[in-house]
Amino acid sequence: MLKSQTSVDVSIISQLPTGSTVDIEVIMPAGSKRLKTEFVGYMSGQYIILNCPSAQRLGAALDYVKEGTYVVVRAVLEQGDGQIIAFKSMIKAVTTHPTKLIFLFLPRAVQSYQLREQVRIPTLIPAVFNTSDHSEVGVIKDISLSGLQFDLHSDDVCPNTDLKEQDCEILLEGKQNQQFKLNGEICRVKQKEGLVMLGIKLKNDQTFMEAIMKEYLIDLSVLQADQKY
Repeated sequence: MLKSQTSVDVSIISQLPTGSTVDIEVIMPAGSKRLKTEFVGYMSGQYIILNCPSAQRLGAALDYVKEGTYVVVRAVLEQGDGQIIAFKSMIKAVTTHPTKLIFLFLPRAVQSYQLREQVRIPTLIPAVFNTSDHSEVGVIKDISLSGLQFDLHSDDVCPNTDLKEQDCEILLEGKQNQQFKLNGEICRVKQKEGLVMLGIKLKNDQTFMEAIMKEYLIDLSVLQADQKY
């Protein structure tokens, strides 16, 4: 089950990068309509700005995208290690020039949910990161049975490379020089202080991952602990 908490600090919305995808649910008298759009900006103490979906995508909800309509917004914080935020707000205004934008009142509170169901164990394991057209040496900073964070020096990563949603493999050596290969998909990319930090969802089965952790003397009992992430 996802663990949630409610915060009155709505400034957490400012952590959404401009242009990131959000889920907007338009509340109508006879139901609701959910669709994707883009986060445009957050003005502290004033309003939230979203790109307005096209009339074709809005469908029956088109007539309700106007001042006074309630909407529910959901988004994933890429900087929050898989944290979902959700809030309910009212449309303050809709502009048409120079482009169609939705302005929302600031919500009274923001609900947040932790996506991670398994504990991440801090590590410092050197490994090789490979995609179909890229190979670099880096470090596994944390790991669980289903995912890991892999850090690369930003100077070694082509800035034009779109790594998100690419398949990848992580190669590492055991204590007897045997090679292990972890297969995964890049689900998060964050750049900070000269590093590119990749959140990778692993595709290897649990038995294989348990063997990897034992190889690196990771105490598997902590994976059963009741942690918030």
